[in-house]
Amino acid sequence: MMSEDLRSVALSLSAILAVAIAIVGCGSGGGPETAAGAVAPGDVVPAATDRVPDETELTGAWLLEDLEGRGVMDMVQTTLVFDDEGRVSGSGGCNRFTGSYTFTDGELSFGPLAGTKMMCPEAVMDQEDRFHKALGAVDRVAVDGPFLLIYAGETDAPLKFTRMGEDQNN
Repeated sequence: MMSEDLRSVALSLSAILAVAIAIVGCGSGGGPETAAGAVAPGDVVPAATDRVPDETELTGAWLLEDLEGRGVMDMVQTTLVFDDEGRVSGSGGCNRFTGSYTFTDGELSFGPLAGTKMMCPEAVMDQEDRFHKALGAVDRVAVDGPFLLIYAGETDAPLKFTRMGEDQNN
């Protein structure tokens, strides 16, 4: 009787695995047979709603959710806070910073940023360093639904932020 139960479970798991493989296989695409102009795996495709924000949409506090396609550490709060007078502040995850920014005709740039110099675990410092390097190399900014996207440097994946509530600023 126990053997029949195990066989039944094994058959069920095999069926589930076969369905999962079929689903993943259908979504992968982008192999050598990809037609010209088709999207290959790993390509970053702007969403249909990806658009340049106006200055009022930029103002406020933003929490980093993804750093150039590499994710972020859950317990590290990396933030950007834009005011309506050209000042920016926030946290790189370890150190606080402040400085200036300009946003004209959809072009975002940051002035020199001053910050604290605390030491944190190496992984946190690495994430903070990549964050600040990206801010120094902004190519363009966009919004996509609830997300602020900052494209920077040599990567196609943006810094992806969500708006923070008023009680979470800084």
